[in-house]
Amino acid sequence: MKRLVFIMFLFAFALAYGNNNDSIAIANLQQQVNKQERIIGNLRKDIRSSVGIQKQQALFIDSLKQELINTKNDLSDLSNKLGVDITNTQNQITVNTNNLNDNIKSKTTWGIMIITIIILVMAAIYLILYERVEKGKSAIDKIKDTQKSIQEESLKLDSKLVELLNQQLNVQANISSNDSNTQIDHSLALKVADEIVRIEMNLSRMDASIKGHKQLSKAVERIKNNFLANGYEMVDMLGKPYNDGMKVVANFVSDENLKDGEQIITGIIKPQVNYNGKMIQAAQITVSQNV
Repeated sequence: MKRLVFIMFLFAFALAYGNNNDSIAIANLQQQVNKQERIIGNLRKDIRSSVGIQKQQALFIDSLKQELINTKNDLSDLSNKLGVDITNTQNQITVNTNNLNDNIKSKTTWGIMIITIIILVMAAIYLILYERVEKGKSAIDKIKDTQKSIQEESLKLDSKLVELLNQQLNVQANISSNDSNTQIDHSLALKVADEIVRIEMNLSRMDASIKGHKQLSKAVERIKNNFLANGYEMVDMLGKPYNDGMKVVANFVSDENLKDGEQIITGIIKPQVNYNGKMIQAAQITVSQNV
């Protein structure tokens, strides 16, 4: 409409100021009119196109509205279905919880009963074992008392034996001193040496508080001194290191408590006896080793 008004305005202007240039002005106006008509034609095409687009948009909007309605309906159906499922699930959870509580109560009751039975059985076993241990302690005490009595009796016998051997050594010494031409018999001395070693090994295994232990130890010292006075010497090897150059009969036993490669004399079966500096009996010993 604005363009039509403009054209009319131009046309009026041309009429008002018409002169020799009327033909030129009319031609220009005609061109302007043609141009405006083309513009108007394009505008009409644009308007028709816009109307088509608007129709398409209206159809698309209607489609969207229908999809929205369908979606709302689906959501409503889903919501109803979910509501039913949630209700069923809650009911099932309630049932399962009740069943679980019942099972827990039942198992708890059985567990308490089993634990009580186990405690009672353990208490009974403890009482039985306690009585046996007490009886065992009593038996051990009796064995210790019996062992102590035997050791005391053994000490008495060994004391008498030492006195007898000491007397025999004195008699033999007197005979040898009176008859210098008689060949010396070492059998008694060797027997005395073996007995001394045996008695000393027994004393080392006994408790020093046992009655008669000190008396026998002193008696052994006396006979050993008598031994020396008559020219006999017992070589002390107990607890000493062993080496292969020793003139002994050795019995070897393993002992992992010793250092690697260490060999210690831990037992004397027969002692080494020297008479006036010469060996008349080789030692028989026990050697503990970690080889």
